[in-house]
Amino acid sequence: MEATVRKTTSKPAMRRKVIDIKPDTFRGLSVIAASRGTNLKKFIESSLDEIVESYDDAAIYRYLQQTDPEGMEMLSDEEQAAFEKKYDL
Repeated sequence: MEATVRKTTSKPAMRRKVIDIKPDTFRGLSVIAASRGTNLKKFIESSLDEIVESYDDAAIYRYLQQTDPEGMEMLSDEEQAAFEKKYDL
């Protein structure tokens, strides 16, 4: 008797948020989603993912540095260099 081993990949924790959408916006988003052959929920989720992916990482870092100073630790020279190289700073 052979055992089959399956790799299980757990989904990342998802968050739920109730949002208010104007009726005209809802209607417009529904039309766009339908024209792309998907449902509204999936269209909105993928659109939000695309916005975040395209946002400048350096801008996010600057914002976090200004608004969330807690936990700021000095980096070693190697860590600093790796970070700057990664984000073309």
